[in-house]
Amino acid sequence: MKKVLCAIMAGLAVLAAGPGYAATTTLEPVVVTATRTPRPISQVAASITVITADEIAATGATRLDEVLRDTVGLQVLSHGPAGALASPSIRGSAAAQVLVLLDGVRLNSAQNGQFNLSDLPVALGEIERIEVLRGPSAALYGSNALGGVIQIITHTPETEPLTRLSWREGRFESRNLSVSTSQKLDRFRYHLGAKLDRSDGFRENSDLEQHSFDGLLGFDLGAGYDLKVSANHLDKEIGVPGSTSFPSPQARQWDRNTQTSLSLTGPVGPLDMVARGIYGRQRSEYKDSAGWFPSHDIHILKTLGAELQAAAQNGPHSLLFGGDVYRDEIDSTTNGKKDQDRWSAFGQYEIKATPWVTLLLGLRYDAHADFDNETSPRAAALFSLSESTRVRVSAAKAFRAPTLNDRFWPDVGYAIGNPDLVPETAWEYELALDQRLNEMGDLSLTLFLRDAEDLIEWAQNGSGVWTPSNISEARIWGFEAGTKLRLHPLFATGANYTYLHPKNEKSDEFLDGKPRHQAHLYLDVGPVEGARLRLDGRYMYYYPETSREDKDHFVMDASLTRPFMLNKGLELEAEISVKNLFDEEYEESPGYPMPPRQLFVGITAYF
Repeated sequence: MKKVLCAIMAGLAVLAAGPGYAATTTLEPVVVTATRTPRPISQVAASITVITADEIAATGATRLDEVLRDTVGLQVLSHGPAGALASPSIRGSAAAQVLVLLDGVRLNSAQNGQFNLSDLPVALGEIERIEVLRGPSAALYGSNALGGVIQIITHTPETEPLTRLSWREGRFESRNLSVSTSQKLDRFRYHLGAKLDRSDGFRENSDLEQHSFDGLLGFDLGAGYDLKVSANHLDKEIGVPGSTSFPSPQARQWDRNTQTSLSLTGPVGPLDMVARGIYGRQRSEYKDSAGWFPSHDIHILKTLGAELQAAAQNGPHSLLFGGDVYRDEIDSTTNGKKDQDRWSAFGQYEIKATPWVTLLLGLRYDAHADFDNETSPRAAALFSLSESTRVRVSAAKAFRAPTLNDRFWPDVGYAIGNPDLVPETAWEYELALDQRLNEMGDLSLTLFLRDAEDLIEWAQNGSGVWTPSNISEARIWGFEAGTKLRLHPLFATGANYTYLHPKNEKSDEFLDGKPRHQAHLYLDVGPVEGARLRLDGRYMYYYPETSREDKDHFVMDASLTRPFMLNKGLELEAEISVKNLFDEEYEESPGYPMPPRQLFVGITAYF
């Protein structure tokens, strides 16, 4: 049955190249991540994917990693159960080389460099869109963006009050509850949200109990100025079962993360200004009294930052400049008490040289108190050959700073940090074609190459102790292809494919955990009598590695949704979704099984 369904889906994708029904014209997406200012997606010389709220709802996803894993060029490495570590990789990057933003605020930890996608402090229903930026354009964001940027943008309160209440129930006693309310009242707006995620888990010691709260207050100050205060808090307890080779049936982890930001936007002469202050506190506790090395670690990380950005538009000329300053302080049972200061300045100039040629030059300078400063240049060109055909070319240098764990891991006998590390750096190049297929949809083809050096790698030294060093070089090249098509008012389909060739230049071996082939195909049928069916299939084929038993896997998810309008002020949307429809046994991270087939039912009320 699986092979037959795969053949049917592949055949439908081929049919997409033939004649089809014209779709209703839709507004072009406006993105902010590529240039840090709002811009129609057709006017940016960058590889960027937009995942809309409608697409998130159609997939039946209950977790952020489930939403992202079908994005072209993006790989998710999940450790299995709900709430477990889920890390993004863009074009073969490490997890710490992908910057994750929530409404412009950085979520990556200075301690380990990455963000666990399972720790998103807002409900999926609160997300307006997700922008995934790949390639050289990410150099605009400095450290942690060497591979790319994932920006999560939440809904803006509207004049009409909206309350949303969502409930889902699924296998393994899984439950997802969320509630939010928002409104804009003259010059004042607000949003309040809360969610609960829980599960018994499908493995021993893989249960989850997670709560989060978020809020926003906004004030229109007049004369074009706006003040916004936002905050979120996550409280999580989870069992950590370990790998199948080294299980940890008693290991537990507790996380309490709080983040607040204050931003002011408005005009300063001819400039549009954005100023933001940020405070974040992360507390993580891990305890395993029965492990090979019994441990009870507590880490408290505090981050204080300020950002300033200004932009101006004058005819065909666009100018952007700004900077930021951050201080990180950690009090850890392993790292001890440490702190670090860092600041940056950046500028970007863009000109529409002719009606069909746009050129961009950018430069970013990052300074750190404890190691060498970094300069990140960037250049890009956009050629609009016609109203439906665009060619993009770009090149940039990016970097990633060593983390606090890399530098200050204590001497515990078998591992020790290295305070003499220098930042990882990489040059990336990109050539792309974007083609609009009349009103049916679009097609994109992209070639990319990344040359990285001074990569930080943990390895055993002459004494058998694990320690990080800048010893690796990598060349990663490949290509991406993607299309979205509306073949009929009731039928849409899309597909994407990524080929990756990631090699360690020193050892001449392929990088571990990277797929050679990654493909995704979806079918969207409806609405028929109000009901909408969505099928998502993804295929991964990995390079050989000793720790991976399966070389490939194919996984399909299905979701059926149906709205019900009870009266003018109340709308319900019922949902049935099946994850891992064919009950495939597979692993995204070697040694960590992914969940078997799961059935979820749920309902969302809007009033």
